[in-house]
Amino acid sequence: MSQFLLYFKFEPYLAQWFIHEMGGTSPVELPRGSVESDILQLFLDKQPEDMPDERREDANLVIAIPTFKHKDPRTYNYLPPKAVHCLHKCLRSRFDVQLWSDLHLVHPKAKMLKELIEAWMESHGIEFDETNWCAISKRYQRKRELYRKKNAPK
Repeated sequence: MSQFLLYFKFEPYLAQWFIHEMGGTSPVELPRGSVESDILQLFLDKQPEDMPDERREDANLVIAIPTFKHKDPRTYNYLPPKAVHCLHKCLRSRFDVQLWSDLHLVHPKAKMLKELIEAWMESHGIEFDETNWCAISKRYQRKRELYRKKNAPK
C-alpha cells in the first residue's frame, strides 16, 4: 500500500458498503486488476500546480493509491473530476447489481421489504439509519419497476 491517498465524499451507504466489500478497513486497498484499480490506473494524473492537495475532512471513503508499473503514486496522485465521476458510477453499478441479485429472488416471496433491506444493510456493513434505508429502498424499487415493465405482457 502506498502512503498516497485519494479522498472521496460519496453517499454514506455506498461508501460504507464499498469499505465493507473491500475488507472493512480504511484506507481501502484495491485489488490489482479490479475495475476500480483499472480506473485509477487509466486516469491518475499529476496534481495540477494551481490545485492544493485535497485531504478532505468530510471524506467518507479513502482509497490508497496502488503502485502501478508506469504511474508512481508520488507523481500520479490526482484523480480529475470526470474520473471521480466514473469511479462513482462504477461503485453505484456494482452496488445495484449486488443489491438486486441478493434481494430479487427473496423479496416477492417474503413480502417484508423493510426487514429484508435492514438485514441486507447489516450483512454488508451499512449503518442503519432512515437516510441510508430510504436511499437503498428507492434504488431497489427502481430496479424492480424496470424489470417489471420489461417483463410485463404486451
